[in-house]
Amino acid sequence: MNKTKIKNLTIQTALIAALLAMFVFFGFNYIKNINQRNIGIGFGFLNETAGFSISQTLISYTEADTFGRTFVIGLLNTLLASVISILLATLLGFVLGLMRMSENKLINRTALVYVETLRNIPPLLHVLFWYQVVFLNVLPPFKQSFKLGEWLYINVRGITVPSFIPQDNAITFHILAFIAICGIIYLSIVKKRMVLRGVHKTLWPWQVLIFAAMVAYAWIVKPYVMVLPQITKFKFSSGMTIRPELFSVVVAMGTYTSTYISEIVRSSIMAVPKGQLEAGKSLGFSPYRRLQLIIIPQAMRTMIPPVTNQYLNIIKNTSLGMAVAYPDLTSVFAGTTLNQTGKALEVMSIVMITYLSISLTTSLLMNWYNKSIIDRKGAMLAKEDIPVE
Repeated sequence: MNKTKIKNLTIQTALIAALLAMFVFFGFNYIKNINQRNIGIGFGFLNETAGFSISQTLISYTEADTFGRTFVIGLLNTLLASVISILLATLLGFVLGLMRMSENKLINRTALVYVETLRNIPPLLHVLFWYQVVFLNVLPPFKQSFKLGEWLYINVRGITVPSFIPQDNAITFHILAFIAICGIIYLSIVKKRMVLRGVHKTLWPWQVLIFAAMVAYAWIVKPYVMVLPQITKFKFSSGMTIRPELFSVVVAMGTYTSTYISEIVRSSIMAVPKGQLEAGKSLGFSPYRRLQLIIIPQAMRTMIPPVTNQYLNIIKNTSLGMAVAYPDLTSVFAGTTLNQTGKALEVMSIVMITYLSISLTTSLLMNWYNKSIIDRKGAMLAKEDIPVE
């Protein structure tokens, strides 16, 4: 072993030893301080009574429930805000990306102003704007609610819509609906494969038939009973209210992230070789068919990885809802639960591992989808003896 290797090994060993010593030092100090405060170490607090209320819950909850249940409620609220924000950002981003590619100057400039304005404002200010300005100062008070018939009420407390009460046959309906959705998706996949093979066969009537059958089944068996909002003196006695905190977080994250997704969509479309577009025109494809069959399938390969990063940013940025008291995982568990129990290490470890797990799961799903697109193109090129780029 020469002197250089010995030197490098010595430096690496010293760094590892210093890091271990630092962790041991902070670990002993943490245990000492916790014991002095009679807090203790462990996860037994998850079975203790929470004793506080939560403004928005997707499952039943009372103050007599445990801290473990508050974690589940915070997790569900985080997932709810994340999923809706991702859908909104994807839709807006895709439309804005196409608008940026438009030859119409009005459409192009409008999208440009939208993108350059919103993406240069911090996301926290987006959340505060929609909550403080739109909901608290623009919308009417509770007793002067804006209403659309007996179906919709909008005021500073949120947006109230009819609620749907599940009946005994709701589980059967869910199973059949899941099978129907899988069938519709399967027919879409079959249609794409047929088009790639040059086979043009109409399958959408079957998809419409499946959807119509599920609507007819729901109309006949009525798995849910719709209950219209009933307004009383101080509150709604029925109906479902979308609270302003959720609305603010979703709209803020959706509009803010859509600006980045729009640029990803635009750059991915511009990366498609012009020869592909010219070939589509020579074959007589309409602009819509060129977009559907030529541009988007090829742009997706370069689009998905950066879009995945934006999805991860949305999941993590939902924690900004804490600024407007949205009861997500950070607010409910890393906030109120931590303050009441004092279990800083345990609570923060659970929260960080949870966010890490959600992000890794999202990345795995998006990477799997991206790989399926690449493998599909490779298989088609292999059939035609064309080398894959």
